[in-house]
Amino acid sequence: MPLLTLLAAAQVALTAPPPLRPGIAAFPRVVRPATPATRRINTALAALDTRVRTAAAACRREGGAGRSSWERRVETTMRGPAFVSFLVTDDTYCGGAHPNNGHIAIVYDLASGRPVDWATLLPQALVGTQALTTGDDGVRVVTLASPRLTALYRQGYRSGQDDAGVDEQCRDVIAADAEGGAIAFIAWLDGRRRGLMLQYDLPHAAQACSVPVLVPLTVLRREGASRRLLDALAVAR
Repeated sequence: MPLLTLLAAAQVALTAPPPLRPGIAAFPRVVRPATPATRRINTALAALDTRVRTAAAACRREGGAGRSSWERRVETTMRGPAFVSFLVTDDTYCGGAHPNNGHIAIVYDLASGRPVDWATLLPQALVGTQALTTGDDGVRVVTLASPRLTALYRQGYRSGQDDAGVDEQCRDVIAADAEGGAIAFIAWLDGRRRGLMLQYDLPHAAQACSVPVLVPLTVLRREGASRRLLDALAVAR
């Protein structure tokens, strides 16, 4: 059977558990996990749900009744083949000066059940320096920072604002952050759009400028991404 046919058949069925509490979505789970890798993924997702429960409870204690809130949205951005990918958006207010909007991205390798090693999927020019950033719930996720990745982000950047002046202001914010040579991005896979998504969070005053940018399959191929990643994105849905 051709490789692409095999890959297309390797979609993962996911089920969405009920919210952990009103406004806080739970991570989906692999339906009937049949391999050690998929069981490992479900265990990891359950641990992430426990983490946000604990963080939301701490937020309520810190902010006080009626002065704190936590909302979480979890989007499944790819469900195979080869990878399953999630984007998490947290809107939190724990009694400080401003509410906060934050993102974390988690991509699992369906062969191992562990978070992907970007260095095996992307060329070094895109991976650059890997580091860890901490989400609102204390979960640490990998960021990628390279001049080339920053250039691709700026090329694809659209603020999503209707006002051309606001759009230009956002571009100025991005340009200022890029002056150091490389922005640290969270990264995830988008099966519907067939590419790599990049985003980074900005301070409260500029949060409207924090938007995701697609690095499409054609660009990933040109930049030298791994055949395994390219094949998976080519047939993803």
